[in-house]
Amino acid sequence: MTGPTYTQYIGLEIEHALKECIDKPQFKEGFYRHPVEPLISKVTRTSSAEANYATGPIKKTMYVEDTFGNRYKVSVEDLKQVKGHGWVTYAEADKLGWFGEGVHYDRDLGVYVESDAEYVSWLKKETA
Repeated sequence: MTGPTYTQYIGLEIEHALKECIDKPQFKEGFYRHPVEPLISKVTRTSSAEANYATGPIKKTMYVEDTFGNRYKVSVEDLKQVKGHGWVTYAEADKLGWFGEGVHYDRDLGVYVESDAEYVSWLKKETA
């Protein structure tokens, strides 16, 4: 099975780092020329409104404004691993049929897999 998600904590870490960038630029990469003055002017709000703690996804969203008045949305969301598709968001998983017969959790493999015709017929038979 899957372990605990630390989305909220990671979101708090990112929010803290963004707020530190308001005082002075923090980026120290040599390839890019970093600004003399900070580009981030404020982190306007942090929201967990898009989070669904019962079924997922757990999501933390921060809204950032730069010194020129442009606004940005920074989101942290837990991902699910689907065999053949890698790590996907809940929105991508919905397109695969996440909440229907499209994807199911395989205990032997320890990941979600797309349901084939054999599994769908077995599921119908078992639920009937």
